[in-house]
Amino acid sequence: MQRLIAFTLAFIWLSIPAFALEPEPLRCSYPLFGSIKKYNEEISGIKCLSDAEDSYSCFIVADEKKGLQQLTIWKSGRNSYECTPGPVLAKKRGLSCLKGKKPERDFEAIASDGKQLFITGSWGNRRKKHVGKSPERWVLVRQKLAGIDDLSGKCEAVKRKYLKSFIKSTLPSLRPFIDAPLQCGGLNIEGLAYQNNKLFFGLRSPGVIRSGVGLVMETSARGIFSGQPQTRLHKLKFSAYGKPIRGVGIRALEPVDDDHILIATGAGGVSMDKLSEEGEYRIASTCKSQAGPFYSNKVFKQPGALWLWTSATGAVKFLGAISGAYQGHKLEGVGVLSRTKTKLELVLAFDGVDNSQMSPLATVSIDFN
Repeated sequence: MQRLIAFTLAFIWLSIPAFALEPEPLRCSYPLFGSIKKYNEEISGIKCLSDAEDSYSCFIVADEKKGLQQLTIWKSGRNSYECTPGPVLAKKRGLSCLKGKKPERDFEAIASDGKQLFITGSWGNRRKKHVGKSPERWVLVRQKLAGIDDLSGKCEAVKRKYLKSFIKSTLPSLRPFIDAPLQCGGLNIEGLAYQNNKLFFGLRSPGVIRSGVGLVMETSARGIFSGQPQTRLHKLKFSAYGKPIRGVGIRALEPVDDDHILIATGAGGVSMDKLSEEGEYRIASTCKSQAGPFYSNKVFKQPGALWLWTSATGAVKFLGAISGAYQGHKLEGVGVLSRTKTKLELVLAFDGVDNSQMSPLATVSIDFN
């Protein structure tokens, strides 16, 4: 009963009007990734760079082999924006540094320093039907921009073997989760941000689910590509009224300035409904293993929410929870369009949105001071 009361209090706090965020749909001239399906699925991240006054060149990534697409967003009115999708830059053949029989297109998150793009896979294992290893998810790309929307520059990638070694040698506390499936708290990256020559990776999983703790990996942006990364693991507590937001997972990261990073959160767990018999057996045997700190990573229902993290101190401030038409949809990406001393204009990316009713992209204004 005490746990139920704590859980209920936390989500009453998330839903009170003062903290309700109601995004406005951002309509594009045609569907992202040329999709003709009713639902725009697998959208996983967005990053925008200022092109001109009130105009932004953005890059959107999608998992499940859809890839990377450029789009232009511009301000068409005082509080309204419009969008024109550009070319799909990495779909059938992947990026130039990811050629091969299975070129990486399963992108989870994107970041930029203004001169180059950083794109990461989830570094996790397949979780649908068969939960065996999925090599194409283990990748981190650095793509130089020849222009604000020109990917003809140099492309570099580090992949599975190197990235596994990186985790094992610099973050030993995560080592048990490298080969575990998401259903057991296995490693799963969904957020990426660049700030002060460092890369920050937001983990959907693992976390400390009963304590409302989410994890962020920090490493040198140069060092991880040169084999000399300096790494740190941040443990961030997401709480309301002093009570933890149980089962929280980080779904996106976006820098605001040199000191603050926006964090989008949602459920860190996953549904067990679509597993094959083989998958169910492996999950059961792995999660119950006495040899590792695994847990049953089931879904704790919660709204998408935005937080402001002061990276130097570790303080996490709640900004609001998604409400209105987008409530209940998966918030997968957040990008800063503009900011003042007290206000942020954001573009949000949602997965699984009905194209006939809404748009997978939306904008929202937030007071953050």
